[in-house]
Amino acid sequence: DFELIQERDVLDSTTHHVGETIGNEVIFEKELSSSPVVIDTSDLDIVVQKSKNDSSSSSSKSETRNMVNEIAAIALPSLGGMLLDPIMSLIDTACVGQMSTTALAAMAPCTSIFQFAFFAFFFLSAATTNLVASNPPESVYDPNNAKEAAKRVDFNERVVSNAAGLALVLGIIVTTFLVKFSDPLLKLAGIPASNTALLTAARPYLLIRAVGLPFVFLATVLQGSSLGRGNAWRPLKIFGAAGIINLVGDVWLTLYKGWGATGAATATVVAQIGAALYYAISSSRLEKGVEASSKPLRDVALVWRGLPSKRIVKIFMNVAISLFSRSIGIMLAYSMMTRTAALGGETALAAHQVTLQVWWLLSFLPEPMSVAAQTLITRDMKDRKHRVPKLIKTLYGMATVLGVSAAALTGVILHAPAVAGALVADPSVQRMMASLVPFAVLSQSYCPMATLSDGVCIGLGSFSHLPIIMAGSFLSTAAGLAFVSSQNMGVVGVWACMNIFIATRLAGHLLMSKRLRKYVKKAFRGGETLKMEVAPIAA
Repeated sequence: DFELIQERDVLDSTTHHVGETIGNEVIFEKELSSSPVVIDTSDLDIVVQKSKNDSSSSSSKSETRNMVNEIAAIALPSLGGMLLDPIMSLIDTACVGQMSTTALAAMAPCTSIFQFAFFAFFFLSAATTNLVASNPPESVYDPNNAKEAAKRVDFNERVVSNAAGLALVLGIIVTTFLVKFSDPLLKLAGIPASNTALLTAARPYLLIRAVGLPFVFLATVLQGSSLGRGNAWRPLKIFGAAGIINLVGDVWLTLYKGWGATGAATATVVAQIGAALYYAISSSRLEKGVEASSKPLRDVALVWRGLPSKRIVKIFMNVAISLFSRSIGIMLAYSMMTRTAALGGETALAAHQVTLQVWWLLSFLPEPMSVAAQTLITRDMKDRKHRVPKLIKTLYGMATVLGVSAAALTGVILHAPAVAGALVADPSVQRMMASLVPFAVLSQSYCPMATLSDGVCIGLGSFSHLPIIMAGSFLSTAAGLAFVSSQNMGVVGVWACMNIFIATRLAGHLLMSKRLRKYVKKAFRGGETLKMEVAPIAA
């Protein structure tokens, strides 16, 4: 006991300094002459480790913000370009809806046909985006040795040149087909053969709009090139100007000149041709050369690169076939819904037309997220694969917010009397639209998840399963529509089947894509338990 008291007296009479270690304890104050305050070094290690984890958390939040900014930089501007066709169709619908219910009903099968063509050949734009995004010349550009960058510039120019030529050829073929077989196609889309008045009202709109298809296909390819380079503002400006031209033309020709659906079609085609010609001419005038083409966000110049090489064709078709099947599946389902809705008469068909146009327009809100997923994931899979899980988590989080927002807007637009009245004047059509709100809102809420999953799979290079998914979704929807027809459930049953179509697409991705499941699991797995190991401190 005497020795312990003596040792304590020695400690009390000694001046100690910060950091000085006594046994397993460290001095915490600068100078202590009696009863020094000490803390266990294991506690200090925990504090240090917690500080490191707090720093890591802060870094993670900063990385998430950077990813959100990257996604927004592509998604927000590209939204305007993607909304071009849906907005033009909705403007047509709103203007014609103030004139005649018959004319509005006649537009439904026409719109279904053009939606089919738009989606069926949208693979041209998506494949161009994917191929250009995977070959950024700026990442390998070296002023002293630009050989690799020159190869990428040449590849991108060949892709855009070949895709633009293919777009024009396919557009001309589709236009010729629509003109030659207009009446059979309109009947196939849902107009009864006995209803000559509806067929007569629909024919001029179909024929006039058909003229614009080659230009629409060309514009979507050039848009895909811009998005592949991460330059989403250029198509936004071009298509925004086209939308204004269409709006002014629609109001003037349809409402003031009394041309009805013919005036709406004319205004739309003029806007589409103008946008495509300006895009093509301005792209052909871009500065050529490796250095100029290797600048970040610089669009690919539109130059003639000759006929497609076997390598380009093979790469392009590998992407295009899967995307084409996706587009075909989507539009076959939409076309079958319109055809089934037509069995309920003009009022039901008019209500379906307005509801589908509103739903289709708002369903494009998450589409730019899919484009951003294709561009950013394709890029990161090549050079920064470790970022991909966090990027996928961020994309799905943003898509969830968009889904809730789009669903709320769908409900407001279709149910609010003032807004619905601006789209269609007939009260009976408005009442039928209101009955479709629950199903339209529900399907809109998770549509972004299905749309984003398409883009994520394409970015991951896992899209060979898309044809199988679309076939399964289409067959499930077709079975549902057959049941709706047999039970006389009307247009309400048609919109219940919209939920079947979206839900089976989403489920199909999770079941069929092993790579998607792998990265989603990495993205959303629970955070690891905080490890606070105590490091030994030397005396």
